[in-house]
This record gives sequence, structure tokens and C-alpha cells, in this order.
Amino acid sequence: MKKITLLIFLGVVVIFGFGNEVFAYQIQYLEGTKVDGDIVLGPTKIELFLDPGETTTQEIMVTNRTGRTVNFGVEIEDFMGSHSPDQSIILLGEAKGPYSLKDWVRPEIKEFALNHGQRIHLPVKITIPPDVEPGGHYGVVFASALPPAQKTEGETGNAQSQMSIISRVGSLFFVRVKGDVAEEGYLKDFKTPEKYYEKGPIVFQLLFENKGSVHLTPYGTVEIFNLLGKKVGEIEVDSYFAMPDSLKLREIEWKKELLFGKYTALASVNRGYEDIIDQKSIEFWVIPWKIILAGFIGLLLMILFFRWILSRFEIRRK
Repeated sequence: MKKITLLIFLGVVVIFGFGNEVFAYQIQYLEGTKVDGDIVLGPTKIELFLDPGETTTQEIMVTNRTGRTVNFGVEIEDFMGSHSPDQSIILLGEAKGPYSLKDWVRPEIKEFALNHGQRIHLPVKITIPPDVEPGGHYGVVFASALPPAQKTEGETGNAQSQMSIISRVGSLFFVRVKGDVAEEGYLKDFKTPEKYYEKGPIVFQLLFENKGSVHLTPYGTVEIFNLLGKKVGEIEVDSYFAMPDSLKLREIEWKKELLFGKYTALASVNRGYEDIIDQKSIEFWVIPWKIILAGFIGLLLMILFFRWILSRFEIRRK
């Protein structure tokens, strides 16, 4: 009897345990979610350091705040850096990039549906081939809102005129395969868009060039000194990514408005490896000419007024 029971148990395990895939994704309902008309994904960036042959699983979360039920499709694309400072990354669609990751990434499911206020916790598996060379590999996992099914010709409404906007949000995956890699980057330029300003805030532009085979995460500070050499401001440059073989423009803002005279700004940027720091300095002027002009006109009017008063006083004395 015990043997028969054991055989039945094993049969149930085989049929229902191994015959069907056990999904680890979870969908939760977020009570009180406001209708903001958007889709939220997080985290937007995942950075991994993996060995050849290693497998890991990361989780991304997609939240529906559109006010309606949305069907989603999951897509993977490669991306790469750009030599244009105005373009941070280039999405490659179906093409493979020079640092391709798309074939190593597998989301647990490729389609799902979320009602308003629901959030999915979706596992994404990354498997590094055992024979891959050290270096960086980059891909993005997109959750795309699929358009609703079009009406048939027999149904009311003009199906041909219906248009749906496909929204998609993505999580960038930065994967570095451990080993000997080429790390080479530096602060190429530091400037302000203008040399002369009427008032603050002041925007600083830092241009970083990465010539290596892996992404870098530079960071640092910008210090501002007045004409007498006294430090009057300091801005933190939080770490950011710079893709291999690309330029990355980072803009930061000094939000002080009441300024006057000549200033010197010193940028100190850590390259993100070997604690190497690049420094560049620039000069700029802040001349509030409208205030100066208004003050000059006011002073001139006061002088003329007093001269008029004095002239009247002299006339009366006579």
C-alpha cells in the first residue's frame, strides 16, 4: 500500500511539477494608485559584474497607472554609446551591437496584462557564455504597451482610421564580464554655454570621452571662486555612465542667482577607475546690466532732481 501511495505521489509531481513550468513572477495590487496616465518601470538601470559561465536573475517591476487594463509585450534590444554629445545612447532595434547582450537575456514571460494599479515583479535571467572574453555588454529590457486588437470589418466603427500609441519603458542592463579589460577615459572638455551672463543660474557642461572596452562611471565636483579667489560655491557631480567608444555630455547647474563680477570654476572629475582625477578650469562673467542701468538712471535722476531743488532755492534767495 505504501509503495502504491508513493508511486501516485511521484506521478503527481511529474505531471504537475515537471510537466508545467513554475512561474516566479508576481502581480500585486497597489491600493490607492492615482490615474497618472503612464506606465512606470524600475529599476531603470542594472549594473552587473559577472564571470564567464555565470548565471544570475534580476527583477524588474512594471506598474500600470493608466486608468485602464493594458496588455504588455517584453522585448530585448542592444544599445551602444554615441559620438554625438547630444545623444546619450543609440538603441539598435533588431540589430546586434558591438557589445551585444540581447542573446544572453531571458525574461520569464514575454507577455502579460495589468489592470490599473497592478504591478508585476518580473524575473529576468542573464546567462554569460563560458567562453566569452572579458569586457562590457549592454542591452535594454522593454515593457511595451500593446495596441488593442483592431475591429473586424463587420463591426461598427472604422478600423482603418483607428490609431494607438504604443508606450514602452525600459531598464538598461550594464554587464561587465570580469577579466582584463581596457579602461581608458578622460575629461575632454569643461565649459559654460556662455562667457557672459546677466544673472544665475549658471549651467556647466562636462564632456567625458571613453576610449575603452567597458563603460565607466565618472564623478566629481565643480568648485566656483570669485575674483578674490574665495570659494563661493561647490556642486557635486554624481556618478553617471559613459559607454565604451563614445562621448558623454553631463550638465550640472549652479542655482545661485545674485551674482556679480568675474568667476572661476574648477572641475575635478574622477575617471571611475584607478582613482585618476582630471581637472579643468574656466572663467565666466556675471554682469547684471539691467540692474546697473536702472541704478545709473536712478542716480542720474536723483542728481538732476537735487540740481533742480538747488536752482529753485537760489532763485528764491534772490
